[in-house]
Amino acid sequence: MKGARNRRRPHGVAERSRRRLRERLHYLLLSIPLTALGCGGGAFGNFTDGLDLDRCDGTFPVCESTAGCVLTETTYTEGEFPGQRQVIVNAPAGAVLNVELFFVEQNAAGLDTEIRWHEPGCFETYRWLSDGEDVFRRAGESRVLAVSQQVREPGDHLVEIFSDAVATYRLRVRVDGL
Repeated sequence: MKGARNRRRPHGVAERSRRRLRERLHYLLLSIPLTALGCGGGAFGNFTDGLDLDRCDGTFPVCESTAGCVLTETTYTEGEFPGQRQVIVNAPAGAVLNVELFFVEQNAAGLDTEIRWHEPGCFETYRWLSDGEDVFRRAGESRVLAVSQQVREPGDHLVEIFSDAVATYRLRVRVDGL
């Protein structure tokens, strides 16, 4: 009996361990998407409804760099932050490129998120900066961060997204003016 007693944790440590385990299980259960429970597509389904997933793992030369894919009105891609994503979007002159990020998981908002739109040939670049703003708060209940920029020239536009947030996302780019 004496040996068994020595192997037991002091009461406070055991209670803290059980509490931590309960908290982790509670968080895990809350983070399971409703789609996994068979409750429909929800916000994620609405965001990607009718779109095809592009793995965006190609190598397309653009602006002395490369992009992983060409996104169209019928495709989306997915990824994780922190990190970056480069895509090409074809648009006519004067179009508005609407970058939309749906945050599937929101772990930490980070301090720096930047979106860049480049004119064909990258002779001109437009930037949107979060400037420390919580991008998850800006996305709101819809969990969609939407930022737009009008471009002047027709052709292939490099769109770059950089973020130090910790999140998984789905990305689509809508072109107004087609």
